[in-house]
Amino acid sequence: MTDESGNNSEPLPKRGYGIDAYEPSQIAEQVLRIGVKKTKYPLYKTLTLGLMGGGFISLGALYELYVLAHPFIDSGMAALIAPLFYAMGYIIAFIAGAEIFTTNNLSAMAWASGHISLWEITKNWTIVLIANLLGAMFIVALFFYSGLVFIFDLAIVDAAKTISAAKLSFNPLQTTIIGIFGNLMICSGLWLAMAGRSLTDKFIALFLPVAAVPAMNFQHSTGNMFQFFLALVTETESVDLELPSEITFWAVTGNLFFVSIGNIIGGGMLIALIYYFVFIRETRFDKNE
Repeated sequence: MTDESGNNSEPLPKRGYGIDAYEPSQIAEQVLRIGVKKTKYPLYKTLTLGLMGGGFISLGALYELYVLAHPFIDSGMAALIAPLFYAMGYIIAFIAGAEIFTTNNLSAMAWASGHISLWEITKNWTIVLIANLLGAMFIVALFFYSGLVFIFDLAIVDAAKTISAAKLSFNPLQTTIIGIFGNLMICSGLWLAMAGRSLTDKFIALFLPVAAVPAMNFQHSTGNMFQFFLALVTETESVDLELPSEITFWAVTGNLFFVSIGNIIGGGMLIALIYYFVFIRETRFDKNE
């Protein structure tokens, strides 16, 4: 059944209640419903929540840099535990209802089902990506002008530049594939979190999949922004590092573009569309039978 605009107007599934974890088919229904809801937000709401999302993710990335740069933490231990602190920002963003480009890629399920148009999903992803970018820039500016950027003898800047240069050292194909891996982990964690009914369930489900992204050198666009921008605005002679690649505006722009493409494939196609065919499309086909 379709409306006048040609979109599928079939009633959306409603969320049930109970104490057990949701089944995969129920999670798919939630993803469909939420995907439609997010793309229907007014512009001010999408922008505001996108700014919050970029800010929260940046706080997690900053926490990771603090751990890596802290002089009292052994470098091997720091490398092991820093990704765990990175997960904090993503967990806050999800539980607080912020908008993040990478998780909004799951809205591909709502598009595949016919509830939203290609224009609606493209507009939503674009607005959220830009808002995430601005949110990350805001946190970088606050951190820089706070003076905290200079603690630990600029070790935080060293860490940001080292991580950024490593991320920028891959060619476009490699960067895209790394982006695919990144959002496979992020959206898998989100899928697991949506199976839970309590705050504790969601926290535990998100924790390790999100931490795995920096731990395995995967990338997602919103998560890259804080480190890139901090590295760009702290060009100082006090920092003398041998980096694997040059950190420039154009290099950062290229990375974010190709990582975003990979994120769309990883979260939008390999998670959302596959589960759409397995659960949503199959259910409708059975009903038509």
